Amino acid sequence: MHDRALVFLDGRVLGTLDRSQPGAIIEFEVPEGGAHLSILVENMGRVNYGPYIKDLKGITVGVRHGMQFLSDWTIHPLPLSDLSGLEFEPLSGHAEPSFYRGEFTVKDIADTFLSLDGWIKGVVFVNGFNLGRYWNVGPQRTMYVPGPLLREGSNEIIMFELHGAAAPRVRFVAEPDLG
Repeated sequence: MHDRALVFLDGRVLGTLDRSQPGAIIEFEVPEGGAHLSILVENMGRVNYGPYIKDLKGITVGVRHGMQFLSDWTIHPLPLSDLSGLEFEPLSGHAEPSFYRGEFTVKDIADTFLSLDGWIKGVVFVNGFNLGRYWNVGPQRTMYVPGPLLREGSNEIIMFELHGAAAPRVRFVAEPDLG
């Protein structure tokens, strides 16, 4: 699996696998009636030099339960290039991946920085523009928002949070916090 995966059994988070921790295993029992296994795999970028230049992504060999390879998967890509038609969640402490939408008002257009205290890991869009990924492990604690992305008056922010926000708060600040 390359690069990182959230594993769910019947909609409940079982754990996270990360290629930086080879050999990690998530064990679970399958109830007699069966279970629905879901895996959300995240591409964390590419290596563009040296021996790892052929950097495969996704589930590269297969998924096993014990010694048995599982098959007959349904794959749903999540390209994030078209955000129309998304279902948004209220900010109520979801632990699973969710999309959130909010609005904010701008009086004076200027470059600014987005502070994401309380958010864990995900992607931010401002007015339909993919601002980038965030992760609370840092070192960066703010994201640059160029003034030309903003409009006077109402603006939209959409967030795709992978782990659920502990105490979600979005603030625009004048200075960057680069850790």
